[in-house]
Amino acid sequence: MNLLSILDDSELSLRSPEKVMRPSVMGSARLTRFSFSRSMIRRATSNNWKATRSSIELDEYGRGRIIYRVEAEGHVFHFVAFTTTIDESQHTDRVIADAWEISAALIEGEITQDLLDFLTEEVPKQEDSRLDSRVLVLTRGNRSVRFYEYLVDHLASGSQPNPELVGDAGYIMRSTAFYGNGKFGMRSFLGFDSKHPLSAPYRAQFLAAWLFREASYDSVEYCAQIRNPEKAVAFNKEWCRFFGLGNSTGLGLVPWAMKHPEEVNAWIGIREIALANVRKLPGSAERIEILEKWIDQGYSHFSSFNGEDCWPWMGPDSLSSAILEIQNQFSLLKSDEYPFDALYLWSEHQGDEINELVVSLLLELDETSDEEIDQFLRVNSSHLPDLSLTIKDLKKKFVEKYSWLDELNLESPNAKYFWWVYSDHAEEPRRATRSILDPEHREMPIDIALRLNELRKDLNKIEDDTKISEFLKDSPQHGIAINRLVKESGPYSEPRENVCDLDHVPLNLQRFQLAMYGMDNFKAQSTDWVRVTLFQGAPRITELCSDTSDDWVWPQQPKGTNEDLEKEPV
Repeated sequence: MNLLSILDDSELSLRSPEKVMRPSVMGSARLTRFSFSRSMIRRATSNNWKATRSSIELDEYGRGRIIYRVEAEGHVFHFVAFTTTIDESQHTDRVIADAWEISAALIEGEITQDLLDFLTEEVPKQEDSRLDSRVLVLTRGNRSVRFYEYLVDHLASGSQPNPELVGDAGYIMRSTAFYGNGKFGMRSFLGFDSKHPLSAPYRAQFLAAWLFREASYDSVEYCAQIRNPEKAVAFNKEWCRFFGLGNSTGLGLVPWAMKHPEEVNAWIGIREIALANVRKLPGSAERIEILEKWIDQGYSHFSSFNGEDCWPWMGPDSLSSAILEIQNQFSLLKSDEYPFDALYLWSEHQGDEINELVVSLLLELDETSDEEIDQFLRVNSSHLPDLSLTIKDLKKKFVEKYSWLDELNLESPNAKYFWWVYSDHAEEPRRATRSILDPEHREMPIDIALRLNELRKDLNKIEDDTKISEFLKDSPQHGIAINRLVKESGPYSEPRENVCDLDHVPLNLQRFQLAMYGMDNFKAQSTDWVRVTLFQGAPRITELCSDTSDDWVWPQQPKGTNEDLEKEPV
């Protein structure tokens, strides 16, 4: 049974798109068991992937090369990372830069000297590189300016980090891009058969991200050993999983969300089906214990940090208080026949962030197999519109699918305040004030709500029995809107907003996608970009085995001082 058929099942009590697709709800999403980081680790553990560090050649400043090898279900992959140092002034969170302290590639196959020479020449070039089908993912990033040298110096002196100084960081290095799927000559993921270990959407990128994070640990510990062979220690058990991989993102995620309705529907659809199924579950001692464990883990995580709210989202202090409220409420509800539904219904009246936090907790009770998840995430977005439809058919579809447009006030002056474009030099998405710069011939067509509204008005001027094909001959500007209108992308395919409106907040669509990736620790830097952490708490490569559990998210910040933290030899 395909995803759209399940979503169309009237017996399944799904949350309505009118609720789920609101910007504030999408902007409250949290990582779940469906997030790509967690599903990648589960695939690796359940199929006995073996990950090892093949070589590390660094100087005392961390300049050199690290290579990792992954054996996965009959396939061999290598992650080759080239490291250097750059001036602090060259550090940037933006996609466009001229230099990075780490540049790396994930390849499939064995490493030969010819291939290594090729990667050494091309990978540091990044966007200017010309790669081939052996390369699956290209990535790069930088060290934490605040913490990298601090961590090296402390480990070199035989000490563990001071949690008060680095505990809020969450990462050692920060990535700035993950390219794949045919870009710069790399292999297209369409070439993977369904049984390939990296065939699921984003799995190749997240394997690369996990190994990138491993490289950050190895770089610090190896440099510490070089600087002080007699006294240097490795990160102890409190710290060896705590750091994740930093990341930041800007406006680029907004065009993606608006241009990929089938993918958005799949991401949300699998979550909503799972939530509906969990809400129907009767209480049992085992299920209640599982949920209470996750609530306790969430409280331990958020309460171990200090942090006020960072607009537009709750910070650690507020989240730890919210978890306590959830814990107290569930203690009152767990004797109900359907305690998980009762907890959800309570959370609907607590604001969007608490509501979605409860959703993420409840989803830990879902038992959808990873095979089903991967299947549902693979979508076909190549459907062509049926041009034999008539204007009457289009009007009917407007009533069925887009009545919510009336809530957006699309005729107001503010509705067309911004326009979207790729910048001429940086090739990054931008939004500019429409009254200052004419968007003609340069506009990025993600203004879906505005285009649909213009189409709707023009349809009222045309005879109902007119074919779409005839209408498009005279009005080709409506092609994008008609294609969107007639495609059956699913009930959760359309964010209920106008991305050109003066009051549009890009952070909402950004957070929705980042949560699906598995990122957390959302820290908005403006209305347009946000910093996050990935794989914080995840197992290291030496810990990857069939017994690795899926409860590694939400790690507790390490406690103690240098005097009482355990020291371990490198």
